[in-house]
Amino acid sequence: MATLTIDGRSVTADPDRTILEAARAAGIPDIPTLCWYPKLPIVGNCRICLVSVEGQPKLVPACATKVADGMVVHTESHAAVENRKGVLRLLLERYPADHLRNGGRVSPRNEFEQYVVRYGVVPTAVAERDLALRHGDERPGDPMIRHDMSTCILCTRCVRACEDIQVVGVLDVGLRGEHTEIIVGADGDPDRAGCTWCGECVRVCPTGAIFEVMPRERFTPEQIRHPAKVVRSVCPYCGVGCQVDLHVADGKVARVTSPDIELNTPNQGSTCVKGRFGYDFPQHRDRLTKPLIRRGWVKQRDRWVWKGPAGQERRGGPWRTIEGEGQTGKPAGPPRAVGKSVRGLPLLERLDLDLRDRGATPPSWYEPFREATWDEALELVTQELLRIKRERGGDALACFSSAKCSNEENYVMMRMFRAALGTNNIDHCTRLCHSTSVAAMQRALNTSAASGSMREIEEACDVIFIAGANTTESHPVFGAAIKRAHERGATLIVADPRKTELAARADLHLQMQPGTDVALFNAMLNHILAQGLEAKQFIAARTREFGKLRESVQAMTPEVAGKITGVAAEKIKRAAEIYARGPNTSTLWAMGLTQHANGTDLVAALLNLMLSCGMIGRWGAAMLPIRGQNNVQGASDVGAIPFVYTDYRTVKDPGIRAEYARAWGVAPESLSLKEGLMVTEIVKQESGVRGMYIMGENPIISDPDIAHAEHWFRELEFLAVQDLFLTETARYADVVLPGSSFAEKTGTFVNTERRIQLGHKAVEPPGEARGDLQILIELSNRLGLRTAHRTAEDVMVEIVGVTPSWRGVTYDRLEGAGLQYPVPTAESPGTAFLFDNRFPTADGKAIFVPVEYAPPVELPDEAYPFVMNTGRQLYHWHTGTMTRRATGLDQREPTPIMEIHPADAAALGLADGDPARVTSRRNSLVISCRISERVAPGQVFVPFHFREAAANLLTNPVLDPYAKMAELKCCAVRIEPVESPAVVPAD
Repeated sequence: MATLTIDGRSVTADPDRTILEAARAAGIPDIPTLCWYPKLPIVGNCRICLVSVEGQPKLVPACATKVADGMVVHTESHAAVENRKGVLRLLLERYPADHLRNGGRVSPRNEFEQYVVRYGVVPTAVAERDLALRHGDERPGDPMIRHDMSTCILCTRCVRACEDIQVVGVLDVGLRGEHTEIIVGADGDPDRAGCTWCGECVRVCPTGAIFEVMPRERFTPEQIRHPAKVVRSVCPYCGVGCQVDLHVADGKVARVTSPDIELNTPNQGSTCVKGRFGYDFPQHRDRLTKPLIRRGWVKQRDRWVWKGPAGQERRGGPWRTIEGEGQTGKPAGPPRAVGKSVRGLPLLERLDLDLRDRGATPPSWYEPFREATWDEALELVTQELLRIKRERGGDALACFSSAKCSNEENYVMMRMFRAALGTNNIDHCTRLCHSTSVAAMQRALNTSAASGSMREIEEACDVIFIAGANTTESHPVFGAAIKRAHERGATLIVADPRKTELAARADLHLQMQPGTDVALFNAMLNHILAQGLEAKQFIAARTREFGKLRESVQAMTPEVAGKITGVAAEKIKRAAEIYARGPNTSTLWAMGLTQHANGTDLVAALLNLMLSCGMIGRWGAAMLPIRGQNNVQGASDVGAIPFVYTDYRTVKDPGIRAEYARAWGVAPESLSLKEGLMVTEIVKQESGVRGMYIMGENPIISDPDIAHAEHWFRELEFLAVQDLFLTETARYADVVLPGSSFAEKTGTFVNTERRIQLGHKAVEPPGEARGDLQILIELSNRLGLRTAHRTAEDVMVEIVGVTPSWRGVTYDRLEGAGLQYPVPTAESPGTAFLFDNRFPTADGKAIFVPVEYAPPVELPDEAYPFVMNTGRQLYHWHTGTMTRRATGLDQREPTPIMEIHPADAAALGLADGDPARVTSRRNSLVISCRISERVAPGQVFVPFHFREAAANLLTNPVLDPYAKMAELKCCAVRIEPVESPAVVPAD
């Protein structure tokens, strides 16, 4: 370590640190910077950070000069200050004077102008300047980001952030001399250049030349510069778990920023387009502000009685989309504003009316309901849940908890259904996400979570193997980290039927036929064994049943697998050798692997490959199932699944049952020892379920074969839904309870790397809407389960008491970057990676589970010659409930599309944007074509976010035998051009 003196203070720093880094680490923030930014390569071109070092003949750049033992630094020497004034004067020559007179752009962090004020620099009068001002008209943009280059000082932060942090490279420096400017792509079009609208350039810009539009249109300059408060929360979208700061003005979230990079959060200061700009959905006019009760429920004396229509008409008749509503025109493209001045943009309120209606709740959906008081609504819910329990038993009830809600809310929900209603029929959308991963990991490792951390992928991996994960669209911040690791030199192998962005960048893209993953992984293992590349020592010391595995893969040679998968045998061999040789290979996968009717076997085959090579249990060799929602990991961890309590402790053990009974103050026999039903089992006639409570889930869009699901929901005796909006599912409810968004609650969430993080309440729910936790606590008490909790922290204290791996968790300890469980004691710092010494099995060894290749349950044939794959898009998430009500996001991708290969489109006579009918063996819909080489010939891709072309109308409901996952990734369809889409009156 080096000891130096900075402005009279003794500072100790690593010799590899710069003066600037040492000063900031020591709490000396006064050295100004313009071109320097954390995580960006040092260029040292602005010269404003020059400082005096005793013994040096001239000023040195603090950002680029390494510390040395005995060094004496003066950051505010006369020479340093005069240099800074000179730099600022030069930059002011082309800076618009009106910005300075008016207090600068509406930006809370115009660093440049702060330095101008700090050093008392007065700009030259415009008439006396030697250089003309830069052109100030906006660049082509969109409702989220605009460029006004009149205030650009050419620090190049934005260019380097785009290239080195996001690894996109949309921005560049163009022209020369006084004409130099920042350019967007080759032709000025950010979309054609590949912009993902992440806002990284907005975050790093020191002058506000690149700025957000939405806050300016909705709030005053004073509110943006000086918000009422800034509150730390967790992004409500994917499982990366980005921490965000919510800026509050006028009781609303005015804008979102990300915490400082130095805070060691999962996102390291970055966000994606959804996290940075998808925050306005809680303020959408569709928000439910009062409880709703279906017309027909009448209170007679002290009981509620149904007096409305009977049968299927009770819930308003069939949902029109089942008949294939489709679209009425070509998909809209991103908006353009070329040639308009920045200050002449249309108000976003106009966009609210014109564009977001596509995702808004149709007025007719409200007609079957009347507004109610909270007492009426909760009284009716209580009455009907208890009635069904009394008449039919607890197992005639079920609930869907939520991967979007906090750990505390999911815990209270599962506690209520188990202890008050006597059933384990509780599940959530993990069933349609990573349930097959959990099943496979439980069999092999007796664990249900990732072994490692996202950070190690960027810092320590030699090889990254990704199976079935479109990370740059589904988990963009993590996707950028993977790209940075690849730029650093890590080898990237992607196994995916689609040519995703990472597949296009990969050193090897194994573009196999959908559903043939087992053949691919077994063939890779076959070649590894043939070459003697398996981890013999690891296998002998830390695994069981390897002999059975070796025998099971003998016949699946790369040559055999090549004929099945469509991947050349030599490519399979090369991938196998790279994977096995590592030396540190991390294995990542997502729903492209899991959402199959044999998804458990697919994941098991991948785990066999990983364990055979010893690629687990050390930093740089991570097992990472990439979680799809912000708290799908946490909801499972706290027991919102049908066969376990918290910490995955089985409901079948009487001793464990007694422990939870004591914690909840109920008799042990009131808790069922019978495993409950899963999501895909509940929504079946034979389930016997007659009453349901759904919180923050939308199964009418997310369930497989949703035509069947819709008919099932219409037959229920009673349905209560707790949500933000009158969703496609809520429209079938008897009671709708208005809940709270992420910005309106305090609670914890667990990301994909087991990190428990704390989000704080920033604003109040609108109108009479209530916090989700408060609704559940009151309902628990009404159902007879004494629940004394008042706050989320109270609930966490109870969770910790019954969850051994969380024993050391407190809200105080979660402030900052959170904790990665296991956190067994109050002194534990958390656990960055698992299984360095043993696995959590009885003997500490992992178990190989041999699996044989079986073809997909539904193959293309003459009648249905295409394979349809489903999934996500960058600008949308899950069933679109949130993103289709977020102004900027919905405008980027406003209508559903189907990706189809150019050769297939030409053969069918389809042009880009043409409507086509897609028909499976179950249903049909009409959708617009997007011609793309991302899909292989014979395959199409349909996102599942859009109710007007709901992909899951077509998918196959056949289930994985272990996890009850449906087949969502391999569906045989036919494609037919249509003159015009089938039009059904809006409903």
